[in-house]
Amino acid sequence: MSSSRYRTLSRRVNELRKNLLPRTFKPTGLYTNRVHEHTRAFRVLAHAEFESYIEDRAVEVIQRAHSTWDATGRIRPCLLSLMSHKEATYSIPDKLSEVSDSSKKYPSLKGRIEASTRHYSTFIRTRNHGIKEKNLLSILLPLGITVDEIDSTWLEVTENWATARGKVAHSSAKMQVQIDPKIELQTVSKILDGFKGIDMILDKK
Repeated sequence: MSSSRYRTLSRRVNELRKNLLPRTFKPTGLYTNRVHEHTRAFRVLAHAEFESYIEDRAVEVIQRAHSTWDATGRIRPCLLSLMSHKEATYSIPDKLSEVSDSSKKYPSLKGRIEASTRHYSTFIRTRNHGIKEKNLLSILLPLGITVDEIDSTWLEVTENWATARGKVAHSSAKMQVQIDPKIELQTVSKILDGFKGIDMILDKK
């Protein structure tokens, strides 16, 4: 079953489809400038929803894992994976008194887990900017999602679409190729379906 956050994403994309795209598509593929403007807006806003979803979901997953460990001592796969991705290494201290939750040089296990969770969440919230391949891998791999669990075709579709979105968002409409709303909806639906698969995988981490 998909998460509450994914269901919110799905509803939001459906709302954008109803508000911005034609109710029916023309076999000729010929549309007014108004339709093309709305289709460009659909692309930009759908991208924002996808980006917000994956950031929220990733933070939700790692914070849930941290809470589980803190309450029960049980470590979920995503938290174990995140700890293994932590770049900093800590040498063995000379004295037991040098180990503490707040020590930057020799933090305890609790301190290291809290620092890793905090660092990852901060990275997601402040340094992630998009859903291109590099963005998604930076979010998903530290949580223990493996290469085999990521659909490479979906990733390529998402990469190409996100790149095209950048051109729409940062250039004049006069310089852009008109977007076919039917094809745009099909592409966004594929990306949405791919995120559903990722969502279900994250639930197991």
